[in-house]
Amino acid sequence: MSAILESPAPAAGPPERRALPARRVPWLLVAVLASRLLVLGSGAAAALLTGRVAGWQFADPTRLTQSFGRLGNVLLAASVRWDSLHYLSIAQQGYRPAADTGFFPFYPLLIRALSTVLGSGVAAGLLISYTSLAIALTLLHRLTREELGRRAADATVLLLAFAPLSVFFSAIYTESLFLALSVGTIYLARRGHFAPACLTAACGTLTHAEGMVLFAPLAHLYWVRRGRPRSLRPLIDRQLAALCLPPLALAGLSLYMRVQGFGWLAWITGSHATGHGHSIAPLSSGQTIFVRSFYGPLVTVWDAFTAGVTGLSQTLHGYPTVLPGVGDVFTIGFQNLVYLVVLVITLAALYETWRRLPAVYAIYATFVVLLFTASVVAVIPLRAFDRYMLPAFPLWMSAAGWLTQRRLLTGVLVLSALLSVFYTVEFSRWAMIA
Repeated sequence: MSAILESPAPAAGPPERRALPARRVPWLLVAVLASRLLVLGSGAAAALLTGRVAGWQFADPTRLTQSFGRLGNVLLAASVRWDSLHYLSIAQQGYRPAADTGFFPFYPLLIRALSTVLGSGVAAGLLISYTSLAIALTLLHRLTREELGRRAADATVLLLAFAPLSVFFSAIYTESLFLALSVGTIYLARRGHFAPACLTAACGTLTHAEGMVLFAPLAHLYWVRRGRPRSLRPLIDRQLAALCLPPLALAGLSLYMRVQGFGWLAWITGSHATGHGHSIAPLSSGQTIFVRSFYGPLVTVWDAFTAGVTGLSQTLHGYPTVLPGVGDVFTIGFQNLVYLVVLVITLAALYETWRRLPAVYAIYATFVVLLFTASVVAVIPLRAFDRYMLPAFPLWMSAAGWLTQRRLLTGVLVLSALLSVFYTVEFSRWAMIA
């Protein structure tokens, strides 16, 4: 199949079909570039025209963004906010403070290595993010074209490029890098390059919490391709050894944390660790830092449903939806309503993934959803769920296939682009959008 995709159209085909790839590739490239310009322009406009939300100093206690100067802050408004400061700090001085252990190390390591050449951690982080996004969308287009056709492939790339939270693809965050590594893992594995796929998955495991479940689709492919063993002698082979790389990477991370004086599971408990159970820590603005409790998907989904219904009732009764100041954009009730909508869309996309795509994609997407519904957050059960689903590319593939069949893509893209502008503006003003 891959050879067919890479070969030119047969000469016997209609002229317009033979010319189609040559016309559409530049158009698609322009569309992707337009989405990045939309994000950067929205962030710059927000920094110029709206100013920062009150209390923004809480999120930037070292005043790193002030060191950029007025022009630098405008240009980097959509790139260096919130978690970006943690990744830059880890790249420069390691896991100090200890709470930073919740941020995975591969991205900061790349920033540190590249900054020795560029002389700037910010420049290194942005180069990694933008390069990773280009690689991810290129590979994702090829994968989707093979599985669902060119129209769905174009739609998938556009949906991700103009996604409401696509600002994170342009920021010093792990989303772009992890998207490239996760797509690359499946891309390599589907083409029989199993050992490189496992190595890529190991890098993804050290990049993002979602990377922990990249092992599942690889294990499925190994089992399907190897078949049931007839004897004990061939139980250990090179592919099985390669399959051990992702869990070994996670074990190595735990060992590193322990050697550095942190807990074995500091990469789980470090970030946002302010207590236990359902305890929460208030901020000066009246917002809260969340603490996760692992009760399983059923409890989380039920809590999200009840909280979302409560949020809907509050909204219909005229409760405010927007919350000014540093921290969340929306009030708690409206956030829960939004997260419930995202959950419903996610589950519908997951259903379509099982219907439309091979099992390897559906298994990966299922484990991603289970991972991020395994824990519940007090007051806001699905906190940051929308950002966690951003790199879950099989869901976007199946959604694109569904939308193109029903000719709904244009309307969804327009709405998504408008939401992208809104979230980018708020993110640039130091509001917490996910």
